[in-house]
Parts: sequence; C-alpha cells; structure tokens
Amino acid sequence: MEIRQIYYVLEVAKCKNFTKAAQSLYITQSNISQQISSLEAELKTTLFVRTHHNVTLTKDGERFCKCAKGVVDAIDILMKEFNESTEAEKAIINVGAFPFSWTVGVSSILKNFYKTNTNVLGSIRITDNYAAYEGLKSGDLDFALVKLRPEDRLKQLEYIPLIEEELLVIINRNNPIASHKAITAEDLTALPVLVGERTTNLWTDFQKIYKDRNADFHVVLENSFDRDLIVEMISNDDGITFATESTAAGIISNEITALPLEKPVAYHTYLAYPRTKEPEGIYKAFVEYVISGIQDLKETRNLKIENNKILY
Repeated sequence: MEIRQIYYVLEVAKCKNFTKAAQSLYITQSNISQQISSLEAELKTTLFVRTHHNVTLTKDGERFCKCAKGVVDAIDILMKEFNESTEAEKAIINVGAFPFSWTVGVSSILKNFYKTNTNVLGSIRITDNYAAYEGLKSGDLDFALVKLRPEDRLKQLEYIPLIEEELLVIINRNNPIASHKAITAEDLTALPVLVGERTTNLWTDFQKIYKDRNADFHVVLENSFDRDLIVEMISNDDGITFATESTAAGIISNEITALPLEKPVAYHTYLAYPRTKEPEGIYKAFVEYVISGIQDLKETRNLKIENNKILY
C-alpha cells in the first residue's frame, strides 16, 4: 500500500466520481483508477461500487476511509512538525489553468515546476477564463493559463503567447456531416452542441461562433469540466463540441474525429498575469520554466491536420 493510494481513495470518496477526483489531484483518470484497482487487489476487497454516473463506498470502503483519515491527519501533523520553521520562507505561486489542460500536458509542466522547486508553495486551479481573470484581479491567482482569441485579450493583463492553434469541431465519425471537408454554418445549425455553463467564457465563445455565422445555437448540455461525459455523448452521437488542435488530439478515437470550421477561428494559449506585477525572482523563473516546457511540448507533439486526421 502506498500513501498516494490512500489520498486517491479519499478524494474519490469525496467527489463520488473518478474523473472529478483525478482533476482535483491533477492526474489522469486512468492513473487514479489503476492505483485504486491495484489497492483493492492488494486488500482483496472492493472499496467502491462503480455505476455509470458516479461511485459510492462499499462497507469495506467506509471502513477504509475511516482509518485512512486518521493516517492522513497523522501525516499532516508530521509534516507540519518538520516544516514549520521553513514554511514562512517559501514563495507562494497560485496558478489557474484552463479546463482539460491536463489532457495536453500543460498541467504536468506546472506540477513539475512545484516538484523541482521545493522552496515554492502553490496550487493549480482548473478554471475558465472568467474565473481566472477574477482570481488575477483579487490576487488569489498569480498567473493563469488561458485559451482565447487574440482579439479578446484584456488591456490590464500581460499575455505571453505559448501555443497558436485553430478551433476544431469534435464530432462522431458516423454522423453524415463528419464526411465534410469543413463544418459550414448550415452544419452547425443542424448539430446540437455540448458546451460550458452559461456563466463561463466557453458559452460566450461558442455562442459568438454561431452568431458570426448566423447559425442556430442549439445547446443540449451545459458542462464545463466533465471531459469523460462529453466524450461519451459525442461517441453516442448526442452532439458536438469545440476544441483546439492539441486538446482534440487527446479526444479523437475510432468513434470521434475532428474537423476544421469552414471559416477558421484562431485560438491561442497564453500565460496571463497583471501588468502591475512584473515577475521577478522565483516568479520570473516560473514564467521561463513554463515557456520552456511548452516549447518542448510543441516539439514533441508537432500537431497538424491532414485528411480530417490529427497527426503528430
């Protein structure tokens, strides 16, 4: 049994969902599922009842969590005892990251920075652009990784360009429209869309795409972060969604493909921070680390689209 497995079980029990727990811990859903399955095999019991939409604890799962909380509390006490004298000396860097950033490797860059800089404390929050901007304004966030059209940048923020991509339509391969070379305004009107909640920039951005093309904006799902649910619905041909090239590469499968829009939409990934807070010291090192990590990511993935397929 590993300590991380204990934390994984407690987080799944808290979220009642493997995907949400994985996002909260900034690991992949397959990783957390594999670790818990391995733990269950070691314990020779089942900790969770897995259903289509959520998970619940078994009797043994409840017993495990009760004991696990005591273990976690003891670890916290131990860490506080030995870190208390140096805690105040550590820099704090809080970062917001766009939904599904972990699917394209961006979250890994952030996690590796914290891992290799033990003098830094911080957090990574999965958030849409609106909430990220509020966090930067209030000081709750020091930086934010955001995706947006270049023309939508705010004057009060500094934006460091990281990745330039086109927005693609994610669609079921068996849908007749999937045979088109590009998605037209008429196609969009005919297809129901899976989108973020009305309070997020995703809703606003997608609605603008439809409005610019005089297409009907027919929404069938409002959900910002549940990637697995959206992928499942597209696999069942229940609707389409939009994603940039790098995100789309992690979604396409035997059931799902990605098509360009007939009238292209450029989306850029930026590292944003307030203009009034020019990074210095460890904060400047963080910026340089992210830029370098993104460059390595682009070189290893080298994405391009050819014959309606995303290639590496």
